[in-house]
Order: sequence, then C-alpha cells, then structure tokens
Amino acid sequence: MLLAATLARRDRRRMGFGAGEPARMLLYHASSSYYSMIARLGLLEAGVRFETRRLDIHLAKEQLAPWYVAINPGMTVPSLVDGATTFTDSRDILGHASTLAGAAWTDADPALAGRIAQVVADHYAIAIEKLTFGSAFLKRPMMRPVFVHFLKRVVAGLQRSLATAANPEAVRHKIAVNEDRMAFFDAPDLAARVEAERAKVTNLLGSLPTGDDVFLFGDRPGSADVVVAVLLARLRMIGQYDALLAGHTGVDAWYARYRARDVVRQADLWERFQPLRILMKR
Repeated sequence: MLLAATLARRDRRRMGFGAGEPARMLLYHASSSYYSMIARLGLLEAGVRFETRRLDIHLAKEQLAPWYVAINPGMTVPSLVDGATTFTDSRDILGHASTLAGAAWTDADPALAGRIAQVVADHYAIAIEKLTFGSAFLKRPMMRPVFVHFLKRVVAGLQRSLATAANPEAVRHKIAVNEDRMAFFDAPDLAARVEAERAKVTNLLGSLPTGDDVFLFGDRPGSADVVVAVLLARLRMIGQYDALLAGHTGVDAWYARYRARDVVRQADLWERFQPLRILMKR
C-alpha cells in the first residue's frame, strides 16, 4: 500500500464537498470506465470529499501493474481505499457511499429501500460491456474478429504471466473473464444475445417511477439515481438511447432534469465516445 500511495500522488485530484476538510478517501478509476462513473457519481452525490488517481487502462494497462494488483487482485477499476478498508467493486463503493450519505439518500427510507435495491440489482444484471461492444459489432461487423483476436492475445499474455504471478488465482479469474467475453462476442447468435441485454434495459426502464421530481424516488438522491443516470449516459454513447427510451418519456424527462445537476457534470459521465481522451490519458 505504501508503494501504491506513492505512485498515486502522480495523478491525484480532489473531488467532493466540504471546503477545508481533508480528503480521506482515494478512488482509483479510469475516465472512460462505466463502473468508474458509478463510483464517481455515487461519492459526489454522497457529498464526501475524496481524491482520485486516474489509471491508464488502455495503453499502459496500469490495472495489471503489481502495485495495483496488490490493491485490487481482480485487476479492474474502480477501487476505493477508505482508511483501512478497500472496496474493489463499483456496487460495493455505491453501497459505501449510501452508508456515508445516511438519511441524505432515499436508500435510508425503509419504505423505499426495497424498491431502490431492486433497481440497483436489475441494473447490475445487465452486461454493460456486452451490450456496448455487441451493439458496435452488429453495426460494424469487421470490428468483431479484430476484437476477438485482441482478447485472445490478452488471454495468452495472462497465461504466460501465471508462472511468476504473485496471485495466480486472480490471474486465472481474469483469464476466465476474458474467455467468457470471447465466447460472447464470437458467438453466431450475437444479435440474439445483445437483444437479451436490451430487453433487460427495457424491463428496468419500465420499473422506474415517472414523477416530476429531480430524483427518482422523491426529494433526495439515492443509489437508483446513480446507476440509472450512468446507464442512460451509456445508452447515448452507443446510440441506443432513442430506441430504448421510446415509450419511456417519463424516464427521458427525469434524465433531462437530473443530468443538469452540477454533480453529474463533475462525475464526467461519457455520453459520447472520446478516443482522444484515451490516447491523451485523460
């Protein structure tokens, strides 16, 4: 952890609220990462002060660096270090943000907690990466074999690293994840598989309340607002927003209200793909 903290100073940025209050949390994230967006927006909505360390997960592949593997053996972003506790999954970070927010979030309302938890569960049942890349490959079929070949190279590299890996079980898990990705994207029924993920999105949208408030469940934010906003931003980025929001005008109107908030701007939700930012490591 000492090495990780030293390296983190290279790219730290303060976020959150409470002027003059020292940041006590450090979020490892990537600007383009969907689940990092959930972590950023969740912490900002909770009103806590935290610092960020942005990782280059595309070119330098810092998520595979030994110092980061010591923090997150799963080799994914985001990760949140809060004192002696480390959270290595966006859902756990969102839960931590909810705990820190307390009564300021609708999650704390016993009358709403079950409905909000169901929205979060339905959101995490959607395979976002498979929906994102699968939709792209159906539009541009030539990209599909290139990506599958890239995944094969990633798996081969991970297999070579097994002999010297400090945590071989974590590497094996990473191999299994990438093999599952290959099987999905290389499947002859890719269109049907993508449609199944689209159906999950449609079902989630149909379950949401459609009032006139800024927040989904009343006068306060909560976990549901965070995950739905990030999902809708991703639908815009992959060109699926208009098709999937058809018939859900109330959700569309809610998103227009919610995305106008300053914390959403600060959270840097990507509504369009920004390759230059990836190349510039921003």
